[in-house]
Amino acid sequence: METQTHLEEQILVLVAGTISGKFKKTKITPETHLQRELGLDSLGVLSLVFRFEEAFGIDLSQMDLKIDIAKLRTVRDVMNAGRDILDQARTRQNV
Repeated sequence: METQTHLEEQILVLVAGTISGKFKKTKITPETHLQRELGLDSLGVLSLVFRFEEAFGIDLSQMDLKIDIAKLRTVRDVMNAGRDILDQARTRQNV
C-alpha cells in the first residue's frame, strides 16, 4: 500500500510532467495554483487526469466516477482527488 507521502510525490511528478514552456521552472508545492502559476487550463488539467489514469492503471470511466476538473484548482486539490480515487479503486477491488 502506498503511503500518503509517496502518493503526493508521484502526483507532483505527474503535475511537473504536464506543465510546459515558461512554467517548467516554477517550484511546485501543494499550494501551487494549477492555472495561475502553472498555466494549466481545463485541457491541461484533463491531460493531468489522463496521466493519473495511466500512472496508476485506473480507468475512471469504468469506475463510474465523476471528476469536476473545475474544482481542481491547486496541486493539493489534485492530491486529494487522487487519494479519493485510489481509495475507491481499492474498495472496488476488495468487493
